[in-house]
Amino acid sequence: MLGEAHTIKQNLEWERTRYVATMLFNINCSKRAQMITPDKLFPLPQDVYLERGKPKSEPKQAMEFLKRVEQMKQKNQSKK
Repeated sequence: MLGEAHTIKQNLEWERTRYVATMLFNINCSKRAQMITPDKLFPLPQDVYLERGKPKSEPKQAMEFLKRVEQMKQKNQSKK
């Protein structure tokens, strides 16, 4: 338990260091396209839990959700 708390604290300190370094890098960029995100500066072990860039659902699920949203909008408009 104590070892886990120490690991979490170390991870947070590395996150902070990476964030500050990214800010310094981005301040010196002349174009917005040159800017980077903290996870692009250097990888950390906890980055695997973030799963950035991966879709949260399949395209089929997203389309079904959009259909439900449209149905609810139509239902709400018909009540007015």
